Amino acid sequence: MIGLFVVAVAVVLGAKYYCGDVYIVVEQTLVRINLQFFIGIILLAVVLLNILLRIVMGFVHLPGHWQHWRVNHQRHQVETALNHAGLAYFEGRFQFAAREAERVLRNKQGQHSRALALLLAAHSADQMDDITTRDRYLNDIAKLPEKQQLSRYLLLAQSALAQHNSQQAKNALDAAAKISPNLTRLVKLQLRYDREQHNAQGVLQQIDKLIRAGALSDSEYQQYRYWAYRQLLAEAKDPAELKNSLSTIPVDERESALSVDIVEKYLQLGMYTQALKWIKKYYPRTHDAALLPAFNQANQYLSAKEQQKNMVTADKWLQQRPQDPDLLLLMGQLSYQQQLWGKARSYLEASLQSGNNNATRLLLAKVLEQSGQSEAAEQQRSQILATISNDDEL
Repeated sequence: MIGLFVVAVAVVLGAKYYCGDVYIVVEQTLVRINLQFFIGIILLAVVLLNILLRIVMGFVHLPGHWQHWRVNHQRHQVETALNHAGLAYFEGRFQFAAREAERVLRNKQGQHSRALALLLAAHSADQMDDITTRDRYLNDIAKLPEKQQLSRYLLLAQSALAQHNSQQAKNALDAAAKISPNLTRLVKLQLRYDREQHNAQGVLQQIDKLIRAGALSDSEYQQYRYWAYRQLLAEAKDPAELKNSLSTIPVDERESALSVDIVEKYLQLGMYTQALKWIKKYYPRTHDAALLPAFNQANQYLSAKEQQKNMVTADKWLQQRPQDPDLLLLMGQLSYQQQLWGKARSYLEASLQSGNNNATRLLLAKVLEQSGQSEAAEQQRSQILATISNDDEL
């Protein structure tokens, strides 16, 4: 068009300087036309011919333009349906999300979004407990390249854990680990699996990964650690295994939060001397009253000479904390074992003055019974029953 316009302008300007006529001979007929008029006719014919050609070419290319518009429209539908499915899934509208994802899958232009649509549909079906539909989508996902199988494995592992199917969960977790072993969601599922399998070492490994990734709070980290350490102690079946378990637990944890658990494990394995040694080492540091019942229990299995030494040790603790009801109770228990009824009564009564305790009162009743004071013993038992009745009413 620009070329024609330039030519037209040149011709018009030239016509101003070159006047004349144009002669057209048709057989025996001679037609004379003014040059400027002839030029106008030629230009008009060229313009009309160009318009006609454009109209014809438009009709020729119409099917292609229609196909292009249709493809773009379908792509827009895919994008819209995929956005709706994603928003609906995270809003908890799983049925609508599955329906929109299915629209993407039915659309011919949804091939590039097929993997995402299948995942949304599968997860939505899983949330609705529609296992049949979920498995159908998962089977379609299984046909995709291996690198796109990660979400499928994670969903299978999560579902298996919810159903307590440990073997299926393990298979799915192992398959996912081959693709992305350090994925946070995968590590969390592995942590859940190890916890359910009572795998203390596995739990410790997973929480270390999560804490480094910033995916676990400090409180959760401590809870899982304590659970794992207690599980290690519970799994120990003999002194050798207990020694190995203790070597895994950090020293500061052994001396603080797990001190009572370790003593109880010593008692469970019949390691009474080690239990007493542990208590003698750590009670003066922590003054943890939970250690004292184990002291009394372990002391019963030792010789009379050792029992006497332990009583002296407990007495030294009491001298430093003379109003401690738990130490007074311990001295009362040790005196009871030695059949020192008078001392036992004094310690137990002093303990009750510092704090009322039914266990202390019951032992006092036994001491009074042994001392021939049956009526006083019965009074102590009556007070215990009255306390229990009041607690039941509350």
